[in-house]
This record gives sequence, structure tokens and C-alpha cells, in this order.
Amino acid sequence: MNPNPSDLKLVSKVKSETLADLRSFCRESVNLMTSDVSSYAQGRYRLWLFHECDLRTPSTITKAYHNDRLGNFCQRVYPGTNIGLLTFGGKIGNIQSTGLIIPHRDHSYSRAIARTVNLGSCIFHYNGKDYQLNDGDIIEFNCKKLHGVTKILSAERFSINLWQLNQEKGYFPIV
Repeated sequence: MNPNPSDLKLVSKVKSETLADLRSFCRESVNLMTSDVSSYAQGRYRLWLFHECDLRTPSTITKAYHNDRLGNFCQRVYPGTNIGLLTFGGKIGNIQSTGLIIPHRDHSYSRAIARTVNLGSCIFHYNGKDYQLNDGDIIEFNCKKLHGVTKILSAERFSINLWQLNQEKGYFPIV
């Protein structure tokens, strides 16, 4: 784990033999996605994983979509993760999604360390700088610093964003 939560770093790459299966799973999951309600992510489609946080005040945690195979993959990427968000940029069937989110800081439901699995290519804005994320990149960053996806560079782009619920702030997993 990154001892300095202010750093952005590439922690791994999705194995080539896993990449096609993961992309296929993501494409098949688009029909489960809903339009993001966040004003930061207008036109983006997303699917909460494991738990969902309703960001209205007071914030509440509820159960969300779970798939054992995806759950096992996510635990290998970020041990202890218990909340995630699958997002999509592109067009599949009748669903057109921007995949963008303007720079923001994540809500207190999550601890500071986040990991993102990137499928496709995009420009990721983090702490005042732009970085290109490439197909299969797995990054770790402090989600309490300004970050966002400002441009999609590939025809389709998926991200699996993973956090741990911030139990110190009163956000507990539902058993």
C-alpha cells in the first residue's frame, strides 16, 4: 500500500489474458447502469458495486450490485475494498455515456486511498496535472485531492473505481 496518500502511482497492469474477459464483462454490464445523478458527472453512466452511497444529506449506505467473479478480481486489485463504481464512456446499443467527471474531491464515505482499473484510454486530471491512463492501467491515488476524467481518448472506456468505506466517519458495510 502507498504510505503517502498524496501520491498518484501506477500500481499494476491488468494481465493481458484477463483484459478481454474484463472488457466483455463491462460491456455486458452497461445495460445495468444508470445515468449518474452527480452534477460533476452529467451524461455519464455508472453502476455501484458492493455498496452504494446516496450522497444526499444525510448520506446512507445500501447494498449494490455484486458479482462473485468481479468481487474476487476487485479484492486482488485492492484488498479490503467494499465499495466501487463501474463507469462507462462511449456508445453501446442505445446507451451513450460521456464517461467524464469534472475535477472533484470524493465524499467522506470513503477512505483517502482509491484504486482505479482503467480499460481504454483517457486523460485523468489529478492534483493540478493531466495524466494519460492507458488500457489495463491500475492506479492508486488520494481521492480527497482534486481528480477527474476530462477526456476519453478511445472509442470505449470503462473504469472500475474502488474504495474502502470510511468507518471512522460512520460508514459501515451492510452484512
